[in-house]
Parts: sequence; C-alpha cells; structure tokens
Amino acid sequence: MMAGRAIAGVVVSLAVAAAAATDRPAAPPAPIAALGLDPAQLELWNEGFALETRESFRASNERYEKLAAGHPESAFLAWRIARNYWRDGERLPVGAKEDRHAAFARSLEWADRSLARDPNCGECVLWAIVSRGRLATTMGVVASVSTVAPMAALIERGIALQPTTRDNEWNTTLGNIYYAASGFYRVAPEGVWVKWVIGARGNKDRALDYIERAVAISPMRVDYRLELGAVLTCIGVERGDAAALERGRHELEQTRALPHHLGTDPVDVKHAEILLAKPELACGYSRDGFIDLRGVESARVVTRGRRP
Repeated sequence: MMAGRAIAGVVVSLAVAAAAATDRPAAPPAPIAALGLDPAQLELWNEGFALETRESFRASNERYEKLAAGHPESAFLAWRIARNYWRDGERLPVGAKEDRHAAFARSLEWADRSLARDPNCGECVLWAIVSRGRLATTMGVVASVSTVAPMAALIERGIALQPTTRDNEWNTTLGNIYYAASGFYRVAPEGVWVKWVIGARGNKDRALDYIERAVAISPMRVDYRLELGAVLTCIGVERGDAAALERGRHELEQTRALPHHLGTDPVDVKHAEILLAKPELACGYSRDGFIDLRGVESARVVTRGRRP
C-alpha cells in the first residue's frame, strides 16, 4: 500500500548504510578474529574488506559469501553482506526497478539470516529494517504491505537493544535506528486502521523524540538535521504551530553549513531547500520523492481485510 511505500521511502533513505571503514585494518575485527580463520579464509576477508572500502560491493560480497559458506554461524558476516547488497542497490538508477529489487531482496535475505543467527545484534536489526524499507519502495502499493508490516516491531527491538557500535563520531547503529524510527512514525498515517495493516500508527511527537535522540548522538549529520527539520515543519503545518515551524526552518537552514560526510548529503541539502520553500510537503518527505499522503486513503480501501 501507499503507506508502506511512503514509510519505506524515508526509513531506508538512511545514508547510514553508506558508511564503511576507510582503512584496511591492521587486524580483523573481533567477530572475524573469533572465527579462527585459516590463512586462505583470512585472505578472503582482507580482499572483501578492501573491495568494500573501494565500494566494489558485488566483488566484495563474492569474497564475503565464500567466507560465510564456511562460517554459517556468523551474524557479523551476514549483516556485512546485507549492507553491501543494499549499498549496491542504492547506487542504481531509480528507474532500474528490477535490478534494484534484486539487490534489496538479497539484502533482506542476508539481514534476516543475520537476525536468525543473533537476535540481539543491533546491526542485524538495523539492516533488517532498512532492507525491508527500500525493497518496499520497489514493490508497489499493495505488494509492500507484508514487507513493511514487521518494521515497527523491528524498530522497537533495535531501540530496546541500545547498541553501542560506532564506526566513527558521525555514524552509530543506535543513531541510525532512531533516524529510521523518526521517518517511520512521521510518514505513517495516524488512522486507527493503520495499526493492523503495518503494525503501528503514525505519531509525530514520537517521531520528534526519536530524531532529537539521533541528533544528540551525531549533531553533524546532514540527514539527521533534515529529518528533524521535516518533523518540526510537519508538526507546524498540521497543528498551526508557529513555534514548531520556526524551529523546523532553523534546522533546515542548518543543513547548508554542515560538513558533508555522505554521498547523499548534497541531495539532502537540496531537499531541505525544497521544504523551506514548500513546508506543506514536509509530512510526506522522503529522499525518493514527496509522497502525496492523500492517496493513502485509497490504498486503505484496496488493503481492507488483509490483516497480517
């Protein structure tokens, strides 16, 4: 349904996924070291990591998947593979729907494997969220319902885990989950019927709480500031709240001066300018486009009776 596409468009617009290590490690990370790799397997890891760093995601996954075949117990390898597939799909043109669908489907497959191996893995939860979200944007209105339905529960699980992993000062698993949660609750419709369709109703105040937590963790993130501005502007427009509108404008203007960490930052700055000019678009904003939320009611008619 359209609600699924709208939510997914925000949740999985996560530039978080674009973060990977920038240098080849002197030694493998602890989850890889714990596998007790033989020299040939260690070389597979090193090659895969170097290729991932150069953003050769498919070639990287060729190495990682060979390694994972010998270590099916590794949640760490599974979520790294899921992230590579997501990043590869994210680079494809929006019009390449079949190729994007294939990449995000593989990402979801590996993300679900990672969660099955370790239900308490924060990164596994994060990639299960964002792979579902981006896959849903390629599936169409009705077909996305079953894909989006688990997202609310996954978001709550990820927050409850309070993961502490941090790639660097601007990229943390917990911050990214809060960011995803904000987009989900901002764009989800608030009607009573929504909860049985996608597992949760929209809640702008909850969205604001989550994105403020994300910004507190990494205030230098352009995408986080954009989302904070979008939530505040959405609240201001819906409720006629001049103070929220002014705060939203301030946050959107902040994106102009922030340093760029992600390849999607220039796009986000442009979107902030659009929201400054057209604040009425804020509630339906996603990096994939501006969702016409008036169409959600028609999707409700189509999906009525399809309880998950």
